[in-house]
This record gives sequence, structure tokens and C-alpha cells, in this order.
Amino acid sequence: MEYIFVEYKNLLERKVKLETELQTLVQGYISKKTIKGKTYCYLQNRVGGKLISQYLKSEEVDEITEQIARRKQYEVELPKLKARLNELEQAARLLGKHISRRLMLLKLSTGMDSLSAEQKRQSSSFAGAMNAIEGIPVSEHTAQEIAAWQNGNKPFISIFEATLKRYGFFAEV
Repeated sequence: MEYIFVEYKNLLERKVKLETELQTLVQGYISKKTIKGKTYCYLQNRVGGKLISQYLKSEEVDEITEQIARRKQYEVELPKLKARLNELEQAARLLGKHISRRLMLLKLSTGMDSLSAEQKRQSSSFAGAMNAIEGIPVSEHTAQEIAAWQNGNKPFISIFEATLKRYGFFAEV
């Protein structure tokens, strides 16, 4: 059964990586126009239903071409990843609640460790604000654990699991 968890975790991490990188890759296609015998390249894509063209310098064309190819590859791969994740979740439900809970814990915590230092700081700040609103002070121990996560010294899932257990939501990992 351990292979289910390993495969699920690897697929989730790949999904997060693809979704994150897709946000940075250019969209569209390259068109070429010949004017007075000279070829010019343009990145074209639709924004709000309008076709937008952006001139590309010759030294930009290879990089943009590579990004477009990578985007297409990721857009094909992503639905396959999601389908396999769904299959594993369905199998886990059939195998038992504890397996299904473990996959849910992985799903909820995946991606947190790959956040940038600034994103981790913002996440912690938001969580602290929510705790203050609810009137639930963060314990010194939890604050230290979060600081260790922010510094990259502790995986988020370990803090998440401990917190769930502390509040009566048992989750096996």
C-alpha cells in the first residue's frame, strides 16, 4: 500500500510544479510575416477575445518557441495527472478510510513546502490574523514549528498533521 502514497505524492508534486510553471509560460503561437523580403516574428494570442500581436526580436524567438512547446506538453500532461490522482483517490476510498484520509492530508499540504520565503511569510501572517479573529492564540510550540517550516527545516505536512491531531482530527501519515 505504501506505493499508493508514494505515487500519489509524486503525482501531486508534479501537478503543483506544472500548474506553477504554466503561470509563467507564454501563451499563443508565433506567426511570421515577410515584409520587403525580411521575415519578422510575432507572438500572437487572444486576450479578452481580441487577437494581440507582439513583435519578437530574433534573439527571443527560440526561447519563446521553447516555452510554447513546453506549455503544450504540460497542457496535455496535466489532465492525465489529474485523472490518475482521481483513480488513486477512488482506490483509496475502497481500501479504507485511513488510506483515504492519508491521501487527503497529502493533497491539502502538497505545495506548501515549495512556496517562496515571501509566500510562506504571507501564509503565516494570514493564519495568524485568522487565529486572532477567532480568539485562538498560537502556542509557542506551533510558532516555533511554523518558523522551522518557513526556514525550510521542517516539512509542512508534519505541522499540519500535529495540528489536526491536537484538535481531534486524527490523520495517519
